[in-house]
Amino acid sequence: MGHQEDHAISCSSTPNCPGTKSVVYVYDDQGNCISQTAYPCNVCGN
Repeated sequence: MGHQEDHAISCSSTPNCPGTKSVVYVYDDQGNCISQTAYPCNVCGN
């Protein structure tokens, strides 16, 4: 059965943004990455 993994990535490369962004990887039954969705650092109000 497929699964997804969430990875939190630091936004330290974005000025004045101490938060994190998340990248969600979706895998199929064989463990192949079939989807990658990145949420940008604009959650800091930029």
